Amino acid sequence: MKLLIFAKQYLPEISAQSIRISQIARRFCQNDRDLEVRIAAFDPDGKRIGERDGSEGNIEVKRYNRILLPSSALKPQSLNPLLLSKWVFIALKEINAFDPDIVLATTPPFTPTIALYAASKICRKKLSYIVDYRDDLSSVIDRMADQRQFYIKYPLKIANTLMSYLLFRSIKSAALVSTVNESLRKELQKENDNVLLVPNGLDLEELGGIAADFDKNRVLVKNGIVNANSRIISYLGDLDMPYYMPEAILEPLKHLRNEGYNLVYVIIGDGKRRDIIEKKANEMGIQDFVYLMGRKSHKDAMELLMASDLAFHTLQKSDPQARHAIATKVYEYLGCKLPILVVADKGSAVSELVNENGFGLSVSWDELDRIEFSLRDILDHPEVYRNNLEKRYQDFLDSFDRSKGIDRLYENVKALRLQ
Repeated sequence: MKLLIFAKQYLPEISAQSIRISQIARRFCQNDRDLEVRIAAFDPDGKRIGERDGSEGNIEVKRYNRILLPSSALKPQSLNPLLLSKWVFIALKEINAFDPDIVLATTPPFTPTIALYAASKICRKKLSYIVDYRDDLSSVIDRMADQRQFYIKYPLKIANTLMSYLLFRSIKSAALVSTVNESLRKELQKENDNVLLVPNGLDLEELGGIAADFDKNRVLVKNGIVNANSRIISYLGDLDMPYYMPEAILEPLKHLRNEGYNLVYVIIGDGKRRDIIEKKANEMGIQDFVYLMGRKSHKDAMELLMASDLAFHTLQKSDPQARHAIATKVYEYLGCKLPILVVADKGSAVSELVNENGFGLSVSWDELDRIEFSLRDILDHPEVYRNNLEKRYQDFLDSFDRSKGIDRLYENVKALRLQ
């Protein structure tokens, strides 16, 4: 069987998407030694990476790089007609060259999935395809538009309406749709009867391998963290997104250090907000205790989490997906047995997960002054939260073993192949 995958990013790019797609591809190849997988990736914002980087075994990567046009000409990536044209070109070229049995496209952004729909209409051969739907980005864009001036708001809403319509046409025509949570699955069933739940979660094989060989001092030395006796707060995330605000903990960190708490803050990820965070830490005089690690491989990031004492997580105020969406990194924090301090709206899925199970504490955006109090509580009583994690840990692993969902997806893909 030959499987073709369209994705914005693929390893060595580290993002929630590339991790999910790489685990799907690798697990499929474990289940079927004869399976050939080809991944076509194109990220106009991404750093230039080798065309074949990430290829391994039966997985072949074909990475397209931006030529001539500046990245700004291809934004926003879900709504841009130039980028959609590029993806249609990629889709037709790859389908013709690889001659796949099944094609899978993941969204967001919208463009690879819409391009696959367009290619299926243009191709003369019958084409079975799958849409992997991970986020309700249509609602997010609509909310962003509402916050802009009218001359931006209405063109953005019109473009979003048009591209979302094409996205859902693609979903309606798909042979199978996979998604990450039950709320999205119910919504997608309005468009397509064949929707499979493949939740985000943990790669237990990777987690076990890292834990078996884990040496905290080695990890700290490798990453240049000299404060070996400090308690480590870690944040994992994309620093290009202005609403995540990992800097919200800097002021409480300074206050607690002044009170005698020996703390350092490790930020794993990269993006344009890195300079903002670095400048703020310098202005506050805590630059020696804030480590901006940049982008790390997934294994290196997980090692840093295992070396930490607690995790910090933020989710933007009034996020339209807050009631059902839980980021992959939250599962990874818990997989590394880290208590979590969350800043998110009350009633959000991540807040309820943390509060109801005693895995940490949650603070709403309307009570940011409680961050310091909550941080102090977790630091003063770590055994309470770690005991709660230990009690529920095996049930947590059983519930969020990503391989189980991927195996269900593989069985459904194999069934499609036989039709």
